Amino acid sequence: MPELGAIRGLRKAWDRVTRPRHVKVIYLVIYALSSLIGVVTLLNPPQTIAGEVGPVLTNVWAGLFILGGFVGVVTVLPGWWWVERLLGIAPIMIGLAIYLSVVTVLHWQALDTGGSRATQIGIILLAASPFILRFFFIKEYSYEPRARG
Repeated sequence: MPELGAIRGLRKAWDRVTRPRHVKVIYLVIYALSSLIGVVTLLNPPQTIAGEVGPVLTNVWAGLFILGGFVGVVTVLPGWWWVERLLGIAPIMIGLAIYLSVVTVLHWQALDTGGSRATQIGIILLAASPFILRFFFIKEYSYEPRARG
């Protein structure tokens, strides 16, 4: 019964994740999505922004999303909090800050013609919120202090 072996393997993997498991898995997905967004941005940058600021800056924030997301995926389950803060959350927040700065400048420039990027600004701020929350949840220790199980 290979299916039972696979189920047992998944169960053992699930049991190795420290509690609260569902929160860790949600953050795993958030970090994976951050990397995916970085890859998509790198391969197909938004032309209304890349054209304004050049491909280099767009590649920088895409690379920060990829780095932070990848490191977050690797560190969130084992609870390597100092690495997650330094190389997971920080690069993503820097990437979001760069993106927010660019969009804010473009917003102010477009006001004369009736354009608005207020929704983009709001979505970027909203996208930062899980990383801000995660930072404050894990800022106390270098490693997760809770016992496994």
